[in-house]
Order: sequence, then C-alpha cells, then structure tokens
Amino acid sequence: MASEVLVDGEPCGAIPADDRGLAYGDGIFRTVRIARGRPLAWDEHQARLAYDCAALSLPAPDQSVLERDLRALFPNERDGILKIIISRGSGGRGYAPPHDSARRIVSAHALPAHAHGEPAALTLRRSPIALACQPRLAGVKHLNRLEQVLARAACDERGDADSWMADSEGFVVATTMRNLFFVDANDAWHTPAITRAGIIGATRQRLIRALGRSGITLHERDIRPDELGQFGAALACNSVGGVAPVNALDGRALTYSERAAVWARGIIE
Repeated sequence: MASEVLVDGEPCGAIPADDRGLAYGDGIFRTVRIARGRPLAWDEHQARLAYDCAALSLPAPDQSVLERDLRALFPNERDGILKIIISRGSGGRGYAPPHDSARRIVSAHALPAHAHGEPAALTLRRSPIALACQPRLAGVKHLNRLEQVLARAACDERGDADSWMADSEGFVVATTMRNLFFVDANDAWHTPAITRAGIIGATRQRLIRALGRSGITLHERDIRPDELGQFGAALACNSVGGVAPVNALDGRALTYSERAAVWARGIIE
C-alpha cells in the first residue's frame, strides 16, 4: 500500500491534539472491505456515511474525494480494509461544536484473520455489557465505542470470539461488532429494530433489501432475550466478515444457521 494514512488527502501519521474526535468522540466512521482494489458495497457505504454525517450535522465528503483517497491507498489490485473517519476537526476546549468543520482521516489495513475464506460459525453468549439507549444516536456509527471496547475485553476474558449485546432496557440489539438476524419455525426472518441503540450496518441494509426482493417476510422489531428460544437459525453480519452462521445462543444449539447463512450469501447483492 502506497501510504497507510491520509489526513484530508495528504499522507500523514498524526492528527492535531485538539481534534474533537480525540477529545469528545465527535465524529463518525465506516469500515469498507476492499477486494482487488475495489470497494465492496460502495454505494451502500456512501449512503450510510451520508446518514451518519447528517445525524451529527457534519459535512459529508464527496464521493469523488473518497475515491481519490481509495486510489492513493490501494494503487494496485489488493485486498484489505479501508477505514473512513470524519471528525469535526480542531475545536479547542468546550463541548459547543464549531460550524461546518470536518477532518477526513482515511486509512488502509490488512484483512483480519476472520475475513479470509467463508465466515466461521459463531457461538454467542450474552455480553455482561449493555448498550446505553440514546435514540438520537441510534444507528449512527459514531466514534464513541467504549461499550464495544468493554464488551470485546469481556469476550477476551471469557475466551469468546464474540457476544450478543442487549440495550439498557433489556432488548437484543447486536453483537459487539455485527448485526443480527433470526429465522423462526415459519421461515419468517427477524432483526432487532435499531431505534434506541446499535449501528445500522451496510451489510444489514443489503440483506434487508435482498430478503425483500426474495419475498421473505422480515420483522424489524424489538426482540426480548426470552424470545431467542423460538428461533432455529441466527446470522451475524458486518462488512468485513460477511454473513456468519450462529451455531449456538447461550448454550442452545441452532440447527439451521449454516443453511440460512449459505442462502443469505447467495441472495445478497
């Protein structure tokens, strides 16, 4: 890779100490998988980036600008990860945000080990960390990720690859880094409503559209932990690892997850 980090389009390994993303988590980010130099689901990522920037009243970068960054970071047909951070830039001390200010930090990374080959089946237990409910920020991939940091640390302590997380009102939301889908005995699909907490992922949106094209009933709704026992399959997805089957939830085996995951990968655009 020609350069690992670009800040506002220029090779740079540092940001100013008064950057509001560092001081307050005042910004958003998105993670894009790159296959042979090309971004996967690029249009969906652009849509999510624009949504997130609008939610924080941040000026969104033009697609052509991001594509220029992409070409600079991935000049050859290589695989990897493109991370896009839009912070509010430098602002000094104090919460009040400056107007029309933004800093673009775009970086290239190698694919993580779990992204090679078909996604491995996951065994999920409930995380001891709950996601705080904040409807104003629900769905937004903002820079405040301390809950996920603590949840990932808990995974490491328990020897788990991932965990499912509930919000502070007790409803199922997602895993520490993936969106969730469930299939019941009537082949109806369910996914947690992202209205109080959680992130609206690009792969989640692509799968929702694919289910609609296939005529599959999908219920976006609040799901209580005691309802998980009614599902025979579960999937966990994100843009880096794709759609992974969940073979067990809280110690209960899920018989049909692998088959559902194969089918879902086949219909997603």
